[in-house]
Amino acid sequence: MSFTLRVLLVFSAFVVFYFVVRKLKKAQMQVLDSLFWLLFSTSFVLLGVFPDIAVRIASLLGFMSASNFVFLYVIAVLVVRDFTISVRLAKQEERLNSLVQASALHWNSIDSKSSNSDFDFNVKD
Repeated sequence: MSFTLRVLLVFSAFVVFYFVVRKLKKAQMQVLDSLFWLLFSTSFVLLGVFPDIAVRIASLLGFMSASNFVFLYVIAVLVVRDFTISVRLAKQEERLNSLVQASALHWNSIDSKSSNSDFDFNVKD
């Protein structure tokens, strides 16, 4: 693995770490999401500081170079992350639809009860 790639990995890890900590301080990020990004950036540091890890895994998996393994690793982790976020978003949309439907039914029952009452609450001037 080239020295440039190693430096880029470590630099990008520190940039990710900085932004995650900043978002956490502003309460713009959930703790579980920040934990993922911190672990992901830690893996960048490990691969940048100890390139033998990437070289050995690349040779075990049959990659031509360690940098190809690093790029595949990053892509694979982000694809899995995107999938989990899509699943979480689908669950949130389902919950939102259920909440909207329950709220509509609730307000519909309130409207039907108030229209059947004997009292007229509308005050006319």
